[in-house]
Amino acid sequence: MLRLAAGLWALGFCAMVASSIANRFEPLTANLLRALLMALAGWVFSLALWRLSTLAARPRWAILSLGLGVLAATTAHTLLDLQVEGRLQAWLDPGPHVRRIVSDSVLRAWVMSLIAESHVVIFATLYAFFGMASTILRSAAETREREAQLAAARTLAVSAQLAMLRHQLNPHFIFNTLNAISSLVAIGRRDDAEAMIGRLSDFLRASLGADAQPLATLDDELATLENYLDIEAVRFGARLRVAYDHEPGLGRALIPSFLLQPLVENAIKHAVSPALGPVDVRLSARREADDLLVSVADSGAGHACGQAPGTGTGLRNVRERLALLYGGRASLEAGRQGEGYLAEVRVPLQWAEGCI
Repeated sequence: MLRLAAGLWALGFCAMVASSIANRFEPLTANLLRALLMALAGWVFSLALWRLSTLAARPRWAILSLGLGVLAATTAHTLLDLQVEGRLQAWLDPGPHVRRIVSDSVLRAWVMSLIAESHVVIFATLYAFFGMASTILRSAAETREREAQLAAARTLAVSAQLAMLRHQLNPHFIFNTLNAISSLVAIGRRDDAEAMIGRLSDFLRASLGADAQPLATLDDELATLENYLDIEAVRFGARLRVAYDHEPGLGRALIPSFLLQPLVENAIKHAVSPALGPVDVRLSARREADDLLVSVADSGAGHACGQAPGTGTGLRNVRERLALLYGGRASLEAGRQGEGYLAEVRVPLQWAEGCI
């Protein structure tokens, strides 16, 4: 608004000087000084006019106050202009001044005299333009503010939804782990139970810490999964065989925290748990152009001892998290692969701060 007012009244200064040179007979010095003083006064009046409009609580009141303010500013500025003109003439050119307006109407003569003696037309034009421009700028500022508030609200909603989805991922794992610890204590395997409690503590610490960071490095994500799989290895023994395979240099790539957890849980629940023999679970990561591909694959339950179909909650949560974080730039592909199952996540390749 400062720049708008300054630009308008710089233009007004030029217009007043040109008008004085073309239509008046006062000395140039008086015209320049008068135009400068009126331009400064116009800048001050314009800022006061803007301040008046910002006090209005509603847009309609702001427009009404601007309209009344434009009329009041034009009137006050014109009266000030007439006073300044009289004083400058008396100071710089004290000789007689005669200007004759001839008309058969008193009102017309008065209007013509006012136009001739002052810059009322310039004032009215500039204040009207300032009023319209300030209304447009205020509307644009309010629109930007509403958009910023809406974006902040959406961000909070997305964060809350992400937290809700993430905390839905592994409640049954905790119950299973506690039951397994109880069973180990009951059969006298106290050392295994103590080791399992330690791994569960590390896992829960990582889970709670992930609330503040929606993204984790691939190294941190795999370390958390390793704690989880170590716990499950105590439960299933030789039936669970885990392999890690990721390209060198991807350890600092970013991935949503705990995104792979439900995929690994599905492999444990649907492949390892019902199996009679060993099951291979492989976690892989590779780079493909500008994307990071991370997959969880299992070799299948083989001759299963009873297997209930899944509800698809884990896969649905993963897809919803990807959609919230990346829109259409990320995906999850999951399906049968031979006797086993493959789930592959594709996300845009991003790096932790300080990494390339």
